[in-house]
Amino acid sequence: MIGEGTDTIRDGCNRRYTGFHIAENGPSSDVRYCLLYSVYFPMKRPTKQEMVLEIYDREAMGEVTAREIAIINHALVEEYGEGGAMQPAEIARILNEEELPVRFDQIFRMDSPTETYEALFRDLTSCNSLEEGEAILWRLDALYREFQRAGDKTGMRFARTTALQLKGRAAALFASPTSPNQLRAELGEIAQWVTIWLQTPDIFAQWLNLRKATAAYKSIIEMKTSGRLGKNHPGKTG
Repeated sequence: MIGEGTDTIRDGCNRRYTGFHIAENGPSSDVRYCLLYSVYFPMKRPTKQEMVLEIYDREAMGEVTAREIAIINHALVEEYGEGGAMQPAEIARILNEEELPVRFDQIFRMDSPTETYEALFRDLTSCNSLEEGEAILWRLDALYREFQRAGDKTGMRFARTTALQLKGRAAALFASPTSPNQLRAELGEIAQWVTIWLQTPDIFAQWLNLRKATAAYKSIIEMKTSGRLGKNHPGKTG
């Protein structure tokens, strides 16, 4: 039995609503509250604050450390997509207001979501050899696909931006008259690879296999191993 009132009720999903109360002899399970919520607010999407509390309960969290904040932020991105992540301190504030245990000494040392992306891609913007460039490009590809599966458009954008930086630095060294000929040839090749990856990442692996079978690529490898790169090796930068 439901009657009007001014009680504030939290359902089993940690959502709060006011304006009525439930009789003492009514259902006593969390299902009662969740059903009540769906009846009274069938189209309302939970706010981020409500989702933070829901995730905390769903994951059966206890004391909140940096690990719990990371789990909550990951779930927020899955729920809301790009822009879903919150500042660690804001998540901690929401939980603390509910008198939940929060390790603020850990939370305040955490990076913001943007700084986390920057740290992830920090060492992937330049290379000094063909082998290093290929390894970095495959790492970028793996991160890009991981973010793509998660629907994380911010992560995908960071991957593409980092690839552009890699290409730009490789192309600059290729064009520099002071760069050794061998380095110019290898980085010119890497710049071309990144161009193809940016244009068609889904078929890059197949394209690279075909590229490595060409006479032009084999010539670079042969001259690299023999140390006979010509003074004015043409190369390509895409």
